[in-house]
Amino acid sequence: MKTLTYFPDYCSLNSKPVLEAFLESAKKHYRIVENDLSADIAVIWSCLWAGRMRGNYDVYQHFKNHNKPCLILEVGALQRNVTWKVAVNHITADGFYAHKENLDWDRPKKLGLPELRPQRKHYTKEPILVALQHAKSEQVSTIHGIEHWLHAQIKQIEAVTDRPIVIRPHPRSVFDRGSFSNYKFESPVKVNGTYDDFDIRFNYWAMVNYNSAGPAIQSLIQGCPVIVDETSLAYSCSNKYCELDNLIIPDRQQWYVEISHTEYTVDEIKSGEWYNRLQWAIE
Repeated sequence: MKTLTYFPDYCSLNSKPVLEAFLESAKKHYRIVENDLSADIAVIWSCLWAGRMRGNYDVYQHFKNHNKPCLILEVGALQRNVTWKVAVNHITADGFYAHKENLDWDRPKKLGLPELRPQRKHYTKEPILVALQHAKSEQVSTIHGIEHWLHAQIKQIEAVTDRPIVIRPHPRSVFDRGSFSNYKFESPVKVNGTYDDFDIRFNYWAMVNYNSAGPAIQSLIQGCPVIVDETSLAYSCSNKYCELDNLIIPDRQQWYVEISHTEYTVDEIKSGEWYNRLQWAIE
């Protein structure tokens, strides 16, 4: 029997019920050990290398360098703190989810997800929102810094449109606004009574984002067009910069069904639905 290791000291405070559900199902297929880099498979909480999760960086790199699978549990983008991502090796489109086959076309409804809203109608020269990501996430490890990426996106936007630009920093990542003083900012506000939810509006002409699942996925659900990198799980519905003044959201129905197969409820994780879908990628 293969061994699966986890690292309890490197988990966020809200991870306990999700990790417990995962281990309950995993023990049917693997011998479970703690803090063992010699194991066959690892499971870590998030690929944000900050706070309690900082130690996961070495774990992730070790399993990656030894060509061994690393399962990543992460807060979901569809219903934050209700559905949870289970991915292999990455939480971007570079990860494995097995979400393109054996689809349940009723899954969004079964998860209680909202209906896809039609594309927003625009009557004014609405601004473009650029939603930034956490600087210490593995998701942005190849873009040479958030500020560098933002400068590049602004340059591409301003080359094709004179629409105003609004910048939204990540709510838990330090960002130097100094060189962007000519632009408006949207400051995230924590939602009362939640663990880590922050408000976000989608009343923009479009949202630009690199590959963070939450903002882009929710933007598409709400009918606000997006421009994202090909590593984003929203890429199949993305527009291009040259289309900024004539945006059209493509048909999102299949994408919505596929995305709904990348996240699970705690009960589904406990019952092993993640294993039924991901087994081929981890064994």
